[in-house]
Amino acid sequence: MTRPFVYVNMAATVDGKITSAARETPCFTSDYDRREMDRLRAEADAILIGARSLRADNPPLHVRTEEMRAHRRSLGKPEGLLRVLVTASGRFEPTSRFFDDTDAGARRIIATVEDAPDDRFAAVSARAEIWKIGRGEVDLKELLRRLAGRGVERLLLEGGGQLNWAFVRDDLVDELYVTIAPALLGGRDAPTLLEGDGLSMEMQRRLRLEHVRREGDELFCRYTVLR
Repeated sequence: MTRPFVYVNMAATVDGKITSAARETPCFTSDYDRREMDRLRAEADAILIGARSLRADNPPLHVRTEEMRAHRRSLGKPEGLLRVLVTASGRFEPTSRFFDDTDAGARRIIATVEDAPDDRFAAVSARAEIWKIGRGEVDLKELLRRLAGRGVERLLLEGGGQLNWAFVRDDLVDELYVTIAPALLGGRDAPTLLEGDGLSMEMQRRLRLEHVRREGDELFCRYTVLR
């Protein structure tokens, strides 16, 4: 295996926003969406998040319900998810939930760039491995190669939009789970599922809709990236 299977899970409003222009913590999805998130985490070997999302939302990064923990055990997976943080700047809060011990045996990797200052990681060096790969930005292909070497077969990407873009740009996404929530936010500066420079029409990534399900006023869509 040269790299893990990479799947994205994100929720967006009908107008494609993942939060407001003020970068507030999103609050437009249902309990059902949160249960679906828990299932996707239970089926992953590792969960990956960008530092910007960690600073903005500080999300819990574990399987939350006993039902889904049991599902995870039935798949033969260890109790704790491997947590991966991607940060070129090294800017993150050492007291964030990324470093908590909610999962028994949870392991942590911080992927950063070769010229990142060592002092930014001193406070967490005992709780996370520090991988320096790439200059200017983290080399995602090398990161995935190393994760595969650690036995990661399924990697769940939980954003945000800039990190999603980098994975799509490098053609490293295999599947997307997108919850379309019944809300509108607008805002030219409000982040979307994909940020970054964008692709030309010629280079667009085409998707196949594998499944769609309605729960209340939400739509749950699963797409495969076509190659």
